[in-house]
Amino acid sequence: MPPIENEHGDLKKILEENLVVAKDNNRLLREMRRNAILGLIAKIIIWLVLLGVPLFFLSTYLGPLLDAFAGQSTTGGALPTGLFGIPSEDQIHQLIEQYQTVGQ
Repeated sequence: MPPIENEHGDLKKILEENLVVAKDNNRLLREMRRNAILGLIAKIIIWLVLLGVPLFFLSTYLGPLLDAFAGQSTTGGALPTGLFGIPSEDQIHQLIEQYQTVGQ
């Protein structure tokens, strides 16, 4: 049985509607993907700013204070001691070098 002419018209109309819906769906999916990528980039930037700014200010303002307490700055004659009288890293290296030269 050959298809009726009216059925061809109905099928063509349904296929055209399906094509319109598929194109609209494709457009929406691309837009959603683009928004997801932009949202991820925005979140990364916000987290970098939220974590980076306090670390910058801590290192800028508290860094010299921590160095002074740890005995990292040399101010003159005597070797500085670290916090609570603990020797600094430089003093430990100097002591190791002295023992190595004495032992040879």
